[in-house]
Amino acid sequence: MNHCHISIMCNEFAFLKYKLPFLYIHFKQLIFVDYNISEKCNSNDGTIEYIENFNDIDNKITLIKNFNPSDVTKYNGVSVVEKQKMFAVASKYVYDNIDIVWATDLDEFFEKELINEVENIYINDEQIASINLPHRIFAYNQYNIFNKNDFYIAPRITKHKKGFIYGHCNFQTYGKTIRYSNRYLYHFAFVGFKRCDFKFNKIYKNTSMKPWLETYLKAISKKEKHVILYHPAISGLYTIPYNGTYPCYIDVDTMCKMLNN
Repeated sequence: MNHCHISIMCNEFAFLKYKLPFLYIHFKQLIFVDYNISEKCNSNDGTIEYIENFNDIDNKITLIKNFNPSDVTKYNGVSVVEKQKMFAVASKYVYDNIDIVWATDLDEFFEKELINEVENIYINDEQIASINLPHRIFAYNQYNIFNKNDFYIAPRITKHKKGFIYGHCNFQTYGKTIRYSNRYLYHFAFVGFKRCDFKFNKIYKNTSMKPWLETYLKAISKKEKHVILYHPAISGLYTIPYNGTYPCYIDVDTMCKMLNN
């Protein structure tokens, strides 16, 4: 089967340096839409340069860096409108011969075995449209994870429809959707002080997160391995120590140190 991966991004170099080589091996097509929603510009951390200089010998990569939200009138999904529009633009570039579209965030990693398992799911049930996976959500570093094993956000995998406009976080509306619990997405959602600060204050404009950020920053200054942080949106969730594994292609120590530098 042919797989396409859509990524909407802004300053993702710390993740991209591990995820792009992995995706390039296993996917037929890679589409990147780069846009800083807050500053209305492109990434400035080396993300653009890394993609442009990547050895794309098979012409798999499409990089869209001239995104303008004002140009997009047909879009769908949930959450931030600009993200919905970024997905709409990416949709125009998906090859007709693609079978499966993926849209994991660049801070979400998965094992290569999942790809074959996804293919088998579609082969065994042609009625399935989308697949939802549980997330292991990390905060502060690779040693802290939120205390919920069945954390489902929204499906990141769906069967391709020619000419279809994909939306942000709404793959569950495309037809029969299943929850597949044999694998996880390793989601480094709240790792990296600067990106958490940007996410809370610039994107979601949540000023109540100031104490959360202060706790995070204090833990960095004390070089603590573990810290208790509460989930910013869901009550009852807090970080606990994580001693599990990670996808083998990530240098997780270097990645998290880079994010917290």
